[in-house]
Amino acid sequence: MAYIIFDTETTGLSPQLGDRIVEIAAVRVMNGEVIDQFHSLINPGRPISPEAAKINGITQEMLVDAPLAAVVVPDFLKFVGSDILVAHNAEFDMAFLKREMELLGMDPSRLPNHMCTLEMARQNFPELQRHNLDVLIQHFGIRIENRHRALDDVLATVQVFLQMHQEEPTLF
Repeated sequence: MAYIIFDTETTGLSPQLGDRIVEIAAVRVMNGEVIDQFHSLINPGRPISPEAAKINGITQEMLVDAPLAAVVVPDFLKFVGSDILVAHNAEFDMAFLKREMELLGMDPSRLPNHMCTLEMARQNFPELQRHNLDVLIQHFGIRIENRHRALDDVLATVQVFLQMHQEEPTLF
């Protein structure tokens, strides 16, 4: 079974209020190994909020020549295929992905099933006071270069996902 572990960076926190994806990354994991990856910046057609830029380090200048969602989202969905999507705080990333699909006239109900490593951590590691990615990175001793950039966060989530599977094999 293959899993697509993915992450997005956005212009802000609310797809309902017009915030958009500015970066998306994913890796395909099969038998505990990363076998393929997808990564792209996306020109959101609107400014990135100063708060979001401060967190993810993505500037408006970086997005000027990036492809539009109309190009990237179909390519991402082709990469995903029917494999299970996995994200840390999947509700956030899925809401943005579904909104981008709606804006493109695509049916979000056609997305494959998804799993959330945040929910998995809450259920299986109750001794941790918090379950955000930073806490899990520290808990599992994972090293990460550029926190809050989509590809680096995906690679950290892969390690969290695999560590949780190793410690709690019944999760899967």
